Amino acid sequence: MRKSSAIGLLAGLALILGAILLGSGWTKFLDPASLLVVLGGTGAALTVSRSFSDLRAVSVQVQEIFTFRRPSLQRHVDRLTNFGRIARREGVLALDRRLNDVDNDLLRFGLELTVDGMESAEVREMMNQRIAEQREQRQLAPEVLTTAGTYAPAFGMIGTLIGLIQMLQNLQDPTQIGAGMATALVTTFYGAVTANLVFLPLSNRARAQNQARRKVEYIVREGTLAIARGESPRMIEQRLTHLVHDDSAGRPEAQSAEAGEETAERQPAAAAA
Repeated sequence: MRKSSAIGLLAGLALILGAILLGSGWTKFLDPASLLVVLGGTGAALTVSRSFSDLRAVSVQVQEIFTFRRPSLQRHVDRLTNFGRIARREGVLALDRRLNDVDNDLLRFGLELTVDGMESAEVREMMNQRIAEQREQRQLAPEVLTTAGTYAPAFGMIGTLIGLIQMLQNLQDPTQIGAGMATALVTTFYGAVTANLVFLPLSNRARAQNQARRKVEYIVREGTLAIARGESPRMIEQRLTHLVHDDSAGRPEAQSAEAGEETAERQPAAAAA
């Protein structure tokens, strides 16, 4: 993923530059004022629509798009199975000594709750809350990048209108109309390129990476809950291995259905009480 993002951006820029250089008058595409209108206007609009704290978080998340490594699901299955084996053999409290070696924040959080003696229902509720908070924060990057992809072409059009207005005010020399029109259209070109080669593709990549993280969260949560319920290591491994190969695991629609099943299970119990 890290290589494909950089390669895609560089290849797109290379193709566009190649098409420009193969034509004539390539210097007309170098217009700092047009670039300033597109990038500066887009940045200003984002500042109006988002807080500075959100924009700082997005800047960090955009960097993570290029450094993202797809997590190994089998590694999490093996680790959770091993923790289940330790809990079954030595007791849940034995996991406390191994928490410092856990590099997944959600897994460490769930195991801490389990070691503290919470019931599996309470562990589920608190892990769900932590997952929801993390997902809301990670959603900032794709949302802001999509918004930027909407603003950039609009500011490109604004820059073109500015250029056309300036050109129409100076029609004394008809021979300059063509050059003035070309300069005015450069801003639209910049807006289209930045939106369709940078902002929108990066937004889609961020969404794909978030989906990969959701699968890990789902497996970690289910494995932690199985440990809290005292299930056997063999059952934990079989359950999580099934989730690894289940394409619907971790998706929003699957989790909505799961939440509905949990609600349906609680309602008969409440009625019986």
